[in-house]
Amino acid sequence: MLTVGIKDEAVSVFWAKAMDDRMRERSSSGAVFGLLAQHLLDDGGFVYGAAFSDDCRSVRHVRIDDKDELGSVMRSKYVQSSVGVDIYKGVERSLKDGICVLFSGTACQNAALRNYLLLKKAPMKNLLLVEVVCHGVPSPKLWSEWLEDVSQKAESKVDEVNFRSKSTGWSTYSVAYFGGKELVRSEESSRDWYMRAFLQNASLRESCLDCPAKRCCGSDITLGDFWGIEAIHPEIADSLGVSAVICNTEKGAAALDAIRSCLETGQSSMDEVVKGNPVVVHSVSPYASRDEFLEDVANNTSVECLMDKWTFEPTLKQKARRRLSALKRKILG
Repeated sequence: MLTVGIKDEAVSVFWAKAMDDRMRERSSSGAVFGLLAQHLLDDGGFVYGAAFSDDCRSVRHVRIDDKDELGSVMRSKYVQSSVGVDIYKGVERSLKDGICVLFSGTACQNAALRNYLLLKKAPMKNLLLVEVVCHGVPSPKLWSEWLEDVSQKAESKVDEVNFRSKSTGWSTYSVAYFGGKELVRSEESSRDWYMRAFLQNASLRESCLDCPAKRCCGSDITLGDFWGIEAIHPEIADSLGVSAVICNTEKGAAALDAIRSCLETGQSSMDEVVKGNPVVVHSVSPYASRDEFLEDVANNTSVECLMDKWTFEPTLKQKARRRLSALKRKILG
């Protein structure tokens, strides 16, 4: 059972962005997570979040206790993150020792950790659960093979990936691949084949198509992109991104208050957030031929053959949205 029987209620809803543009450049959207984590680390706490392995072939949750390591758990990673038993035990031990802990993960990961801690009767007063809005989790096998294909074509082993490069802006973000700190490939997300498969819901796990943990995982804060903010508050929209912040508990609201001096914020509502980012509350619909596509992946079909057979060309609606985003980006400068 993933959930803990708690209906997440929005205590308060905000748009927010860090005043420090350098922090936002390092983040997927408005850098709220980075500021929350930085504040907790300054107070001697531990932060748990998703980080790439050294070769970027996989993602796993890690613990950091130094601000110099913060970059490893920042930014979205559209790869399934493994949360090992050492993470559960580490959080439990820290809380029992009176150490403050921030755990960042998807709704199901938050719910699973909370269930574990309840079973272990661990005190949760010093735990801040931060949920990242999740579109769904794609096939780890596909990611590993895709990255190998990118490496071969670039003639450089990819050892760093930024899924949310803002070199082309926040709303039309790019995927950047690096080898030995050198940029070897960069494409807008709408042109990156792996991201097209992900965003068209072809590579997602079955459980993600009917997620049982949305808005009932017991998180203190929910963070995501505030897509559509330019239509609501054009005066604050820019190319570095704005976060949607949903405080689900008073503890979450207090944590946000602690960093508010570093943020530009404004009141919002669930309706405004969900309008541009419906996966906050709804699971996505599957790609029509998802089962066939994943069967090809499971049968070790080469990436080249997959790309020939499955182009995942954007729909007319998606193309129109991309053109509109490009126009807005030009207007905003």
